[in-house]
Amino acid sequence: MKSTAALAASDFRQIFRDRTMTVFLFTPVILVCFVRFFVPYLTAEFPFLAAYHPMIMMFGALQTAIIFGFFTSFIILDEKDENVMQVIRILPVSTGWFIANRLLFSALFSALGAFLMIRLGGLADPGMRASVLLALQYGLSAPFIALVIATYAQNKIEGMAFFKGVDLVLLIPMLSFLVPGALKYIFGVIPMFWTYRLYDAALRGEPVSALFLAGLAAYGLSLYFLFRQFNKRVFNR
Repeated sequence: MKSTAALAASDFRQIFRDRTMTVFLFTPVILVCFVRFFVPYLTAEFPFLAAYHPMIMMFGALQTAIIFGFFTSFIILDEKDENVMQVIRILPVSTGWFIANRLLFSALFSALGAFLMIRLGGLADPGMRASVLLALQYGLSAPFIALVIATYAQNKIEGMAFFKGVDLVLLIPMLSFLVPGALKYIFGVIPMFWTYRLYDAALRGEPVSALFLAGLAAYGLSLYFLFRQFNKRVFNR
C-alpha cells in the first residue's frame, strides 16, 4: 500500500505540472454539479428528460470514472517518450508490479469519483449496496482505458484520439436498452454492458449479485489481455 501511495503522490505531481491535466482534474466535480443542479432544471423545462435520468447517471458516472484512466495513460505516455519505461526494465523490480500499482491508483480514484456521482447526482438512486458494487465496476474502467491508450497510442495526440474512441465504445452498450430479449447480450463483450445492466437492475429492485460477478469476469478477462499486450509492446515481454 505504501508503494501505491508513493506512486499516487508522484503521479499527482506530474498532473499538477501539466496545465491541461490540472484542468481535467476538476472534471469530476463539474460533472457532479452539472448532474445534481443543472439536469433537474432542464427536466423542469423539458419533462420528457425524466425518463432518461438513469441513462444520464450511467453516462455521468462513466465520465467521472474514466478521467483517472486518462491521467494514468498520459503519464505513462510521457514516460515512454522520456524512455523511463526502458529504465524500469533494468531496475530490480517487476515491471508488472510497477504498472499494476499505478493502475490500482487510477482504479481507486475512479471508483471514488463514480461513487460520489452515483450518491450525489440525485437523479437515479440505486441504493447504498448497489452504489458500492457499481463504483467498484466503474473503477475498473480507468485501468481499462489507461491500458488501451498506453499500449496502442504512440504519443499524446494519438492518446487523445484513443481516449475519445474508447469512451465512445464504452457508451455503446447503452443501446442494449433498445434491444428486446436476449439479443441485448451481444453487447456483453464490452465490459461496461454489465455495469449498465447492474445499475438498471438495482433501480428496478432486482438481484444484482450475478450481474456484478459477470462484470468482474468481463473486466478481468479484458484487463488480463490488455496487460499482456502492454508488456509485449512496451517491455517486449
